[in-house]
Amino acid sequence: MPVFRTVKDARSGSIRLEAIHHPLYDSASLTSQTSVTLFSTGSAGRSALLTNLQTAGQLSWPKRFSIRALRQTLGYAAIATYADAAAFFQRGSYKVQVGEKVYLTIPAFILSAGAGLEQQTVVPAPALTASTVYANLGRPEQRNIYSLLHSIYLPPVQNFYVQLDIATGLSVTVVVHLFLEGELLREIQ
Repeated sequence: MPVFRTVKDARSGSIRLEAIHHPLYDSASLTSQTSVTLFSTGSAGRSALLTNLQTAGQLSWPKRFSIRALRQTLGYAAIATYADAAAFFQRGSYKVQVGEKVYLTIPAFILSAGAGLEQQTVVPAPALTASTVYANLGRPEQRNIYSLLHSIYLPPVQNFYVQLDIATGLSVTVVVHLFLEGELLREIQ
């Protein structure tokens, strides 16, 4: 059941909003590039599997969002080994920026997935060429998430983005999904 809130707006007085738990997410493919910006293009013809941000780099009026936690998952265009995943986690870092302020800078290895596949193989089967076909950081459990002590607030019609930097290029194509978990405030219809 949604929670209802009333906020004051200088232009139009009071606005009634409903609060729901609804993550914002975006994805990007990386191979040799050393930097990619997430949440900067909006849907732009991309499916709901890749992003759920409607407007490029901001929330439309009167939506607001409070980031309470972050999680990342990795997918690969080709079969990846443990070494491929380890290279991403060792070389990657994130920067969360709202307007002109940086609110969080964090290495990729600290953001566990809390979702996704997990395969554990001690001795490779004869049909497999690598001991690990898919690797993920953290157990696939929803409680396994990087929670923030203080929320990061995304106001309406304010630019924000998440910058992912990789120290050097990767040997396989990695598809990164980044989830901003929190509370979405949207207008009551």
